[in-house]
Amino acid sequence: MIINKKEVSCLVAFCLAILCTAGFAQNLNPSNLTSSPYTRYGFGKLGTVGNTSTRAMGDAGIALRSNLYTNLYNPASLTAIDTLTLLFDTGLDAEWFSVSENGSHEYDWNAGFSYMTFHFPLWNRFAGSIAYTPYSMVGYEYGNESKEAIGNALTSNDTLVYSNSYSGNGGLQHFQLSLAWEPLKARTQTLNLGASIGYICGTVEHAGSMYVSSGQSNSTYSGRNFTVKGFDVLLGAQYTHLLGPSRNLVFGATFAPRTPLSVHSDVTKVSGSDTVSTSSKITLYAPLKFGAGVSYQYDRRLTLTGEYSFENWSKVAGFDANLNKADDVYQNISKVAFGAEYRPKTYAQNYFQTCLYRMGASIKSSYIETYGSQNTEYSVSCGIGMPTLNKRSVFNFSVAYTHLQPSKSHMLSENYLHFTVGITFNEMMFYRSRLF
Repeated sequence: MIINKKEVSCLVAFCLAILCTAGFAQNLNPSNLTSSPYTRYGFGKLGTVGNTSTRAMGDAGIALRSNLYTNLYNPASLTAIDTLTLLFDTGLDAEWFSVSENGSHEYDWNAGFSYMTFHFPLWNRFAGSIAYTPYSMVGYEYGNESKEAIGNALTSNDTLVYSNSYSGNGGLQHFQLSLAWEPLKARTQTLNLGASIGYICGTVEHAGSMYVSSGQSNSTYSGRNFTVKGFDVLLGAQYTHLLGPSRNLVFGATFAPRTPLSVHSDVTKVSGSDTVSTSSKITLYAPLKFGAGVSYQYDRRLTLTGEYSFENWSKVAGFDANLNKADDVYQNISKVAFGAEYRPKTYAQNYFQTCLYRMGASIKSSYIETYGSQNTEYSVSCGIGMPTLNKRSVFNFSVAYTHLQPSKSHMLSENYLHFTVGITFNEMMFYRSRLF
């Protein structure tokens, strides 16, 4: 095998990307990506396995097949990338956040490391990938101040003045290994199968305090921490049917069984000079999931996709206020998503005619139920993929607007403007140069 200068430069660029990403990933903390008060409940705000490209397409990916990025929504899609290609993808997130309640508004900015994927060919009709994505995110801080008259006070004018404050941070990480196989490859149809195994781990910390500045009562503090370890599994399939020259349909499906998670919790309560600490170990579960989608592709320039997915959280036990195991605390998640990608021309003198333009929309319910209210997320997104000079590696940008609406009008509503910047190193690395 002869390694040319281009191959060396690609390898150097790839190594630099790994080093830069490792620097961002040294202190992985999903709490940097959210400020939502709703992350006080359950595991927090659930993350996405989507990359910059799929986020711009409504976070749809079950039926997508592309040789430009690693699609973690369906491991069967990995075989869309040829066996000569080494692909590395990473991204950073920034988010503008607004929360509203009874006419009051608060705003915040968040930013941090988002995801990392590495695709590698194995042998003919086999491919694999490793990836990091946040499984859940917890990051909030809020409070209030109150005054209450004390009815049985020693003096008639005694008033209890106190302030409550609540905060939380941390989250769960998700490390994933995926494999794909193409058992059927015919002239008009192909079948691809895939499987992923993921390791979920991380720690979440919650704190609450009541500080009494006046009145006959003690200040109190409570801390609730839990650590999670466990595995999850995802199975996927994609069937491609050729409709004609440069036109095909892709049908995709995924299934994830319910898997156990080991949870260790510690609760500390302080009131005046009294301190009570408890710890426990319980078993919770990652929920059963399934999804199905379809995509239409034309001449590698136009892709349209739609999908439906379901997560059975209602059958998964959760936490009560003291981190004890409790049933019937979560709601099922249903999601409908649509996306489109368009490239005017594959090759053209006008650079912007070779860019990939993406857009999408989705509707998704939340697994968290607070005071009988379940939230629904409405999201629209768009983005652009800007190829490098070699037409293989791509700089990706996406922006998504999400409105979170509770089912009860007096609850908090939220608005997000989410920016993702990613780069995909997609280089031909494994080929032989022959003299004759």
